[in-house]
Amino acid sequence: MLAAGALALALAGCGDTKMSDIKAPNPELPDPPSLAYLPKPGLLFDRAPPGVTVVRDGPNGELLNGPAPPLVPDSAVDAAVAEPLRALLSPLERRRLAEATQRAAAEYTLQPIAWEATDDSGSKTAVGTAVAVDNAFRTVRSGRLCRNLRQAAIKGKTPHQEQVTFCRQDYGNGLYVWITGLVDE
Repeated sequence: MLAAGALALALAGCGDTKMSDIKAPNPELPDPPSLAYLPKPGLLFDRAPPGVTVVRDGPNGELLNGPAPPLVPDSAVDAAVAEPLRALLSPLERRRLAEATQRAAAEYTLQPIAWEATDDSGSKTAVGTAVAVDNAFRTVRSGRLCRNLRQAAIKGKTPHQEQVTFCRQDYGNGLYVWITGLVDE
């Protein structure tokens, strides 16, 4: 019964069709029409996608420090050196280690940055490395950007090594310096 009603409705719609409403097939189009006659998508879709940059691990480089490694202000040199190493190194040696630490904080994980300090005669007084040992992370309380680094120094044939967490501190005018002691704030 329901099927008969549906058939009656379908046939009722055919009664309004006239022969003039039926169009003849276009002789210019092939039978069946191919995709060659569809409009082109345009220049947006015809360009190749941009190249992909592969990063080995977490954020590094410009993402952490900006376009150039920061200069370490005199007031921040000691804060950028692990506390046990401060007593062992001279002010010039601490500065060299602090500068290497800034570069290491923005490098790939386990990529060592070498540093050395020389006296007035040109002989080496201390050598060492700074290396990031983990990816950058944000602290829970303050949201600071931090990273674990290992600072190493050899002075007088005696090696010294410390692993410390450094956090990025804003010194104004776009200068960010990685220093110790901010992870718990």
